[in-house]
Amino acid sequence: MAVLPASTFLRFWQVAPIEVNAGVLQAMTAPRIDAIPGVFVQQSSPVAIALALLWLGGVGVMLLRHFGGWRLVSALEKHPYEALPADWQRRVEMLRTAMGITREVAVRLSFDVIGPFTVRLFRPVIWLPLSLVTQLPREQVEALLAHELAHIARMDWLWNGLQCVVESLLFFHPAAWWLGRRIRQEREHACDDLAVTACGDAIALAEALVQIERQRHPSPRLLLPRLVLAAQGGSLMQRITRLVSGPPTRSRWGARAGLVVLIATGALLVSQIGITGNPRPNIRIVSSTDGVLRPGDEREITANGLDKQRYYRGAVDAQGRLTEVYKEDGQVRPIDTGVRDWLAEVMRLSVPPAPPMPPIPPMPPPPPAPFAVDAPPAPPAPPPPPEMAESAVFQSLLRVVANDPGVIARLGSPVAMASNDVHGRIDIGDDEPLDGGVDLTFELTGPKGRANVHVDAQLDDGEWSLDPVDFENAVR
Repeated sequence: MAVLPASTFLRFWQVAPIEVNAGVLQAMTAPRIDAIPGVFVQQSSPVAIALALLWLGGVGVMLLRHFGGWRLVSALEKHPYEALPADWQRRVEMLRTAMGITREVAVRLSFDVIGPFTVRLFRPVIWLPLSLVTQLPREQVEALLAHELAHIARMDWLWNGLQCVVESLLFFHPAAWWLGRRIRQEREHACDDLAVTACGDAIALAEALVQIERQRHPSPRLLLPRLVLAAQGGSLMQRITRLVSGPPTRSRWGARAGLVVLIATGALLVSQIGITGNPRPNIRIVSSTDGVLRPGDEREITANGLDKQRYYRGAVDAQGRLTEVYKEDGQVRPIDTGVRDWLAEVMRLSVPPAPPMPPIPPMPPPPPAPFAVDAPPAPPAPPPPPEMAESAVFQSLLRVVANDPGVIARLGSPVAMASNDVHGRIDIGDDEPLDGGVDLTFELTGPKGRANVHVDAQLDDGEWSLDPVDFENAVR
């Protein structure tokens, strides 16, 4: 519960903001995503800021509460206390040796505590109520001392402190509170078992727990914080029943069901963390053109998926030759049918919508008659129309042709222009929406070869409809 949010935070801390804003969106839009400011930039939500502040405030309150408990225990050192009698101290040393505790353990009797508990890790101290030694039989006091020594042998002060920190960070998590309560119960059960093993009397420990429960009452004296390890921790009735009748046995099907749940949870965590090394899937496209590659153009595709890392680079030289490189996880791989299908899908998703085609400029007015007197000078000649290959109409048509199933089946994917030579006619009207037709011939190249293609298409309300593309002079 604590490691998974921490790993998620560290993973996103190392990701650059531009990558977070891009993600998979570049595969769904034009490669020049920065040209559309405000559309694909992920802005922070005010709700996220409020939740973060509430979480920081809750963590601060919880940590301040535990810090106050630690200060309360530290202040107890300044209160008057009594040392343990010599005969009891010898018995504590015997129990300490039997439990394998090498550190020195101090036992102090105080009127300001209402129950036995243990503090500190390196110089542990066991605090006992002063009335406990005088009111309880010797074997019950010995069982309580063995229980507190079990906490020291297990270094429960350290693990309980870490548990308090985790509970503070996950104070909003109901399952964290439930699990923390169960951990404290099982911790007390483990110490009860060690105490019974050391002193050999489970009934004495159970009776001592009953006496502690009878003496529990509200008092202005020290109230034990959750940071200390007290003998009356956990569910006393459950502990007493367990000591008298033994631990309950669990059926085999319960253990098997728990194992299945554990394996399924582990598999889910592995899939969420991304153990393959790829923190999250993303696709990045860098291209010199938004549409089909032409001589001098190049395109790079980088895809980090949960299964593998892909890299593709395609470039068209001045003679119309297409050069391709494909890598998986840094290793050069041949471009097979599966790779072609992946490239075709990426190119289909990354093709931007066709831009609106500008209207054809009107024809200039005729020059004045030669016999006119004082005629104004002739207006400058209009700029020459762009080449057919550079026109917006042809670029829009070329995107549709490059994604035509027949063209992909014949030439492969990606499809590029082998040259800028385009022959034929374009008859598009001036009215909106644009209508008309084209009858063009040009040369395309792809992984399966190159060919002259003849395209007969109609434009109706801005939508292209193609007749079957004819291939001429195909070259393998």
